[in-house]
Amino acid sequence: MKIVYRKSFAIACIAALAVATTACGGNNKETPSSSASNTPSASASANTGEKTAAPAKISLFVSNNAEQIPPGKSMDLPTVKYLANKTNTDLDITFLPHENYMEQLRLKFASGEIPDVHMVWGIENSELVTNDLALDLKPYLEKYGQNLLKNIPQSAWDAVTLNGKILAIPQVAQGNAPAERVIYVRKDWMDKLNLQVPKTSDEFLDMLRAFRDKDPNGNGKKDEIPFSSREKFEWMDNILGMYGVNLDSNTISDGQVMPGFVSPNMKQALGLLSTMYKENLIDKEFLTNTRAAWDQKIKSDLVGSWDHVVFGVWDSWQKELTTLLPGKNPDVVAIPTPHGVGYDGEVGRVEKPVLKTFVVSNKAKNPEAIVQMFDWLITDEGQLFADLGIEGETYTKEGSELKYNADADKDVKWRQAVFTLHGFNDAAQKVKINNDAAYTKLIQTIETSRNEGITNPTAGMAPSEAITKNAELSYQGSLFQEAAAKIVLGEKPLDYFDEFVTSWKKQGGDQAIKEMTDWYNANRK
Repeated sequence: MKIVYRKSFAIACIAALAVATTACGGNNKETPSSSASNTPSASASANTGEKTAAPAKISLFVSNNAEQIPPGKSMDLPTVKYLANKTNTDLDITFLPHENYMEQLRLKFASGEIPDVHMVWGIENSELVTNDLALDLKPYLEKYGQNLLKNIPQSAWDAVTLNGKILAIPQVAQGNAPAERVIYVRKDWMDKLNLQVPKTSDEFLDMLRAFRDKDPNGNGKKDEIPFSSREKFEWMDNILGMYGVNLDSNTISDGQVMPGFVSPNMKQALGLLSTMYKENLIDKEFLTNTRAAWDQKIKSDLVGSWDHVVFGVWDSWQKELTTLLPGKNPDVVAIPTPHGVGYDGEVGRVEKPVLKTFVVSNKAKNPEAIVQMFDWLITDEGQLFADLGIEGETYTKEGSELKYNADADKDVKWRQAVFTLHGFNDAAQKVKINNDAAYTKLIQTIETSRNEGITNPTAGMAPSEAITKNAELSYQGSLFQEAAAKIVLGEKPLDYFDEFVTSWKKQGGDQAIKEMTDWYNANRK
């Protein structure tokens, strides 16, 4: 079905190309030199003294970010009109429902309705990319996108590059922190017990043992949970990451690309978890904890350490714990992921350098104008627009001082979701948070995350067809879940992991490894 669908999609688009009025229509701009003089940006015209060209028409499909967008033409929205005026464009934006965005996108593509630009979560999810209908942006970026090239990190460009072709403009990971999860610790517990930040897995275990034995919550009961996580081995990324693996990562071993959950290092990581369980250092209910149960334990002054996202440090944890535990002065901090004993490679969370990507159709009429628009968005002025809105209406700037009127900024959620490219603007975030303690803690957490991370060798790769057809081969399937649980709970010895891997390979894993390795050799090696 998957292959048939792609064929039908390609046929639909080709048929639509025959009709000049369709979204697929227009002349194919193969190189920037063929159209460079047609739509210079407003800023370029100002610098050269040339007469400004007519606004370039650009159509876009984006998610509405679960927000109510006023009906009518997108150019009637003040936010869109402002962006259009700044970039000398005429923007026709279609906001598709966030809850079924990918489904709606596929339906529109299958009917031949293809915009100049569409937003998607990774190029591996773009039908234009998988059907070779995406424009190679490399020559346009070199001529019109120097701000983009300068301000977006190479890891993000790598995630949208195949066979030397740049197939999208990436939206940088939140906080410019590709390894976007960290280990949180109750530092007030550490301080009470005179503990230092652990640097190895053994030192981490010693910290957890102290949490278990020395009553850091001060209630006279031995009820502390040194580390807590959730069902299906969720939210323990940085524990597994002490040995350079995550459940949803891929890794290279002996020249082969394989899922992290069947790599040799996963065996060491499960050994660490087995020790934690045997010594009561991990929540005994970690295999069944729901989100609500896990959250409640942390906020009831029971949990000393847990794993979560970078941007949760204040609103999800510090602010809540301070309110719920008056007089205890809880202090939530992120610590660097310790190195597993005997392992000296990368640690932490697998890097996901992009949140979203903007793919340009190879039939777009004004590709140079599209790149110029995004190039403006990545500038200081464009960053302030994405974060704070329209200057003079939702924010003002006096020298280096910013003032933000949150009540007047009705478009902030969808505008940030769509137009933020830079990942993090210090000045804008500070004025929006409007709390020095919260801002400082967020910055410290982001820096901790930025200083670690596991390289993702297959960024941009579509899911393995073998695993897609057989969900049991994924880390969420029963093969891994049951084997890992038996090892951690002590029902099976650690060497049982080798039996699991052998069985996994026989049931289709070998084919998955071949598919991933072939892709890597063709696109990344």
